[in-house]
Amino acid sequence: MEKSKRRVNRKLIPVLIIAALLLGGAIWLNIAMGEDDQTDILGADQANPDATDAPTMGTSVSNISVYNDYFNSFRSERSAVRAQEIEYLRSIINSENADEEMLEEAQARLLELVSNMEKEFTIESRIRSKGFLDAAVTFQGGSITVIIDGEELTEVEVARILDIVMTETGMPASAIKICPGG
Repeated sequence: MEKSKRRVNRKLIPVLIIAALLLGGAIWLNIAMGEDDQTDILGADQANPDATDAPTMGTSVSNISVYNDYFNSFRSERSAVRAQEIEYLRSIINSENADEEMLEEAQARLLELVSNMEKEFTIESRIRSKGFLDAAVTFQGGSITVIIDGEELTEVEVARILDIVMTETGMPASAIKICPGG
C-alpha cells in the first residue's frame, strides 16, 4: 500500500510541473508574439505623423486593436491551459485508484486554481475601472504578474495598481510585478 502511494504521488508531481510549464510557455509566447505585432504597428505609426493618441494612458488609436488582440489571446490561452489542468484534477478526484493523500492534493489544487481565477478576474476588472484600457493578471509560484495596456506607467499608476493587487490578494508588494504591455 505504501509503495502505491509513493508511485501515485510521484506521477502527480511531474504532471503538475508540466502543466505549470505549459502555462508559463503560453504566457511567454503571448508576450513574445505581442511584442512582434506591436513593433510592426509602432513602425507604421511613426511613418504616419497624423496618428492620434487615445485619451487613456497615452496609447495610440492604432495600438488599441493590438492590445485588445493581445489581451484577448492571452485570456483565451490562459483559459485553455486552465481547462486542461482542471480536467486533469477532476480526473484524479473522480478516479477510483486515487489514494486519500492524492485526492486531498488534487482537491486543494483545484480550490486554489478556482480562487486564483476569481482573483485574476476581480483584479483585471478593478484595474479597467481605474481608467486603464486592459490588464492581464497571472498567479505563478507565489508571485503575481500584472501586464497593463500602454507603453509606460507613471509612479501614480503603478501605486494604484499595486494597491488593487495587494488589497485583493493580501500579498506583499515584493511578490507583485507590474509591466506595461507596450
